Amino acid sequence: MAPYIRYFNALCHEVYLISLSPAPDYGVPTYNVGFGKKYSLTEGKWKYPLSLLRARYLIRKLKPDILHTHYVTSGGLAALMCGFHPVITTVHGSDVHFGIKSRIWKPLLKIIFKYVDCINTCTEDQKRKVLSLGIGPEKIRVVNPGVDSEVFPFRTPRPIENRPLRLVTTRSLEPIYDHPTIIKALSFVRGEKRDFIMTFVAGGSMLGELKNMVDKEGLTENVKFLEGVDKNQIVNILHENDVFISSPLYDGISVALLEAMSVGLFPIASDIEVNSNWIEHGVEGFLHKAGDPQSLANCILETYNHPQLIKNATNRNHQRILEHGDTNTNMKKIENIYKDLVGIK
Repeated sequence: MAPYIRYFNALCHEVYLISLSPAPDYGVPTYNVGFGKKYSLTEGKWKYPLSLLRARYLIRKLKPDILHTHYVTSGGLAALMCGFHPVITTVHGSDVHFGIKSRIWKPLLKIIFKYVDCINTCTEDQKRKVLSLGIGPEKIRVVNPGVDSEVFPFRTPRPIENRPLRLVTTRSLEPIYDHPTIIKALSFVRGEKRDFIMTFVAGGSMLGELKNMVDKEGLTENVKFLEGVDKNQIVNILHENDVFISSPLYDGISVALLEAMSVGLFPIASDIEVNSNWIEHGVEGFLHKAGDPQSLANCILETYNHPQLIKNATNRNHQRILEHGDTNTNMKKIENIYKDLVGIK
């Protein structure tokens, strides 16, 4: 939500945030309609309907010109409960990817999508999933939140010869991002007598398990865990590295990948549709078979042999971000959608 809030707040629009769980301070009036801690899918479910009723009360009190909800299975459901129009809902990935496989959520998704006035998907893959529910294409707009290319400025890649290759990932240490595959791949790379430093920036529930894996593979001198850093530090950390690695088994739009491409890192990512939409293998980066450590290791090893490819790819990627993945460019598209929905010419 942050790119949307910051963009419209900077334009001096009246922006209000209604959050179902405690939210960061985005510099706008914020109403937490939850009950204390972050809402959990495994506990406190009885609180959720009450939170939706609170949201409904606030919407009627604030009387906004437009309601924009995020994640169909939370914000989208809240919009349905509020009975407000016009409303746009943004699909972020997991909400639809897992929702259409659920006997409970699949029919609810259909109802929500038919109710809202516009559906904003972040990828073409998400659009196809929405279409599979019988929703007309005229209601769907594909626009990703992008990254702020001024906050994540491009840096010309440094030569990688005669020094350790610096690898980094900023993905959370959670099962869906499949970090064990990265660690196993690094073991293969070290077996080829290649020198590298791998940095895991984020924290997460798998931190202890991954540290144990690194110890067992004998990679403690090659791998660093930062265990989470302030968001403002990420750009500097990215600038210190050469290659960005992302190995999810499934993903929505990866802002982390776009940030890395924006600053000039060479991307190596799992070969899933959301990544292949941004990366042509051997042109903008490398794609490895998801869940396959040897495939990932082969991609890492190839980067040592093709320094010119890295230079060419990073320049291409920076230009693609400016054209298709820049927050200000894409939020202007969202602004035009808002104007259409409220009837402003």
